[in-house]
Amino acid sequence: MKQPNKLIFLTSLGSLLFILSACQSAPPPIPRTPDTTAPAARTTADDVYTQPLEIESPVSQLPTDFPLVYSNDDFRLQQAASLYQAGSLGPALDMLDSIEDGSLTSDQRTRKRIMQAAILLQAGGSIQAQQLLSGGAESYQTATLAVFYLMRAKAFLAQGQTTDALKALITRERFVAGNVAEENQRLIWNVLMFTDDQQLRMIQQMEINAELAGWLELAFAIRQKNVYENAEQVVNNWRIKNSSHPASVAVLDQISREAMLTSPKRIAFLLPLTSSYEPAASAIRDGFEAMNNDQAANHRYQVRLYDYGRDANAAMLYYNQAVNDGAELIVGPLGRQSIGSLLSSAEIKVPTILLSPADGQSDAPQNLFQFSLSQELEAQQAAQRAWIDGHRRGVILYPQTAIGQRMATAFGDRFSQLGGKIVKSENYAAKETDFSPPARRMLGVDSSEQRIAEMKRLLGRKITAEARRRQDIDFIFLPATNSNARLIKPLLDFFYAFDLPIYSTSRIFSGKVDPVNDRDLDRIRFPDMPWMIATNIELESLRTFLQGGWPNRETSYNRLYGLGMDIFNILPLLQRMRENPLLHYQGLSGNLSIDKNGIIHREMLWASFRKGSPTLLDKQLTYQGRFSEKKFEAIPAITPATGQ
Repeated sequence: MKQPNKLIFLTSLGSLLFILSACQSAPPPIPRTPDTTAPAARTTADDVYTQPLEIESPVSQLPTDFPLVYSNDDFRLQQAASLYQAGSLGPALDMLDSIEDGSLTSDQRTRKRIMQAAILLQAGGSIQAQQLLSGGAESYQTATLAVFYLMRAKAFLAQGQTTDALKALITRERFVAGNVAEENQRLIWNVLMFTDDQQLRMIQQMEINAELAGWLELAFAIRQKNVYENAEQVVNNWRIKNSSHPASVAVLDQISREAMLTSPKRIAFLLPLTSSYEPAASAIRDGFEAMNNDQAANHRYQVRLYDYGRDANAAMLYYNQAVNDGAELIVGPLGRQSIGSLLSSAEIKVPTILLSPADGQSDAPQNLFQFSLSQELEAQQAAQRAWIDGHRRGVILYPQTAIGQRMATAFGDRFSQLGGKIVKSENYAAKETDFSPPARRMLGVDSSEQRIAEMKRLLGRKITAEARRRQDIDFIFLPATNSNARLIKPLLDFFYAFDLPIYSTSRIFSGKVDPVNDRDLDRIRFPDMPWMIATNIELESLRTFLQGGWPNRETSYNRLYGLGMDIFNILPLLQRMRENPLLHYQGLSGNLSIDKNGIIHREMLWASFRKGSPTLLDKQLTYQGRFSEKKFEAIPAITPATGQ
């Protein structure tokens, strides 16, 4: 009898050791799989700013003719360059970080910093890129120095630091020639054209060299009223006065031609105002009209509204009617179905800003633009932020909806592209109130409890043991609405995740500061528009006096109001921005740039809930403003646009 009992004891001991080992080590990674139970995508008014936005794969931030490495370079530098060129940004940066500067030549050290900055910029880390390039370049190679100062300018432009960007481009001028020199001068000029008069005057008062002073003088001359009538003479007069200035003839001729072009004045809005989209459509319209009505009467756009109602296919008919009525620029339509109908049936005859993403527009016409508040774009920016913050392994808990699935996929794809890994992904029914089961599964608490129960069974007696969460993760992505997050976040803390950073999207902020009810959201990080979370004097003036008593001010529709304001601001800049992707406009909806396909991208501010209120994380990236710091004296009277 003793021999069988001994065998049973040894078998139980082996099982116990296995379970204890499992408790101490992390559970095996579970690959992220698509949610097959998610409902089919459908378009509703609530989906207006959560529709997916087609984002290009990251492209090289460096000139194609710039040699990343030479044949006699350090092997690890060559390896990092190969990873970078293959699009493996995370592994490339890790490889570069592992190379000690002391083992490199001065030129290699500078090229290493350039590659690091390029990767960080592609991952949304403009602050880190700027810090990396803040010191002087060590190289004596002309090609390396030219790219170093270009990258430096890019980092400053991404942060809205115009003066430093201009200084970097002026310095770059010494290391370029021919066509590259002309491109550099065009970029200098475009940056100046993006800068308001107040900031230009501030730059003019600084200690600047003669070249930048000459550019500033020309910028003020071109900004004179009615200059388009004699722009060529203005440029010629400047050329005579500044005969030693390095501005090329080709660039000056282009400046003359651009100055003689007039901006569109007759604007048509193509919106489904009598449909379920009405609150969203009205918010965009109201934001635009608030800005327009604050202008002097002779500087306002002539706005006409075209309401295509519930019939998405009618958008094409109203579009053609607007063109026939003399519209010089069209804003809309809103919604995927109406946009699909328009693009398949009508020719884009005038500059047009679509308010939802257009499917399959990889090679869009030059006069077609897309400007929407995409939750997928926010999810990608959340992935970049988590990676920039140093996290490499995470989990996702997302709502079991079409939008939730798209956000989870966008986050996971971007994070994987950067070299991170999503270890586990779980979804939950958004209308339920008990989120414990998916939270337990995501954090591995259920597995830990099962192992403890198995130990008790094998030992045949009670033991003192506490369940624990999985230890192979360093953050959570929670793209939840404000109401759901208030219930989920305490659960995550209860299930031992109180020490894990949590990232989300702007959906987690209702639009109303509510420190009492949002206290449970503390530590959650999320991106949002300056219009929603920045607090400087300019924005307070706009919210208080320009927006006035707008009924949806403290709701999510306020973001669409900010979008309408930004549409007003960038109308004269659309083509210039599309031709120069480096240009960034600091808007109310984010730091805006336009890619070659006409998609308007928004880099948002990051905030974290502290004591229940959103608090900005990056103080140096607060909204710097495109408006003078005046206090609006009264709410401007709103003149109704002509309806159709």
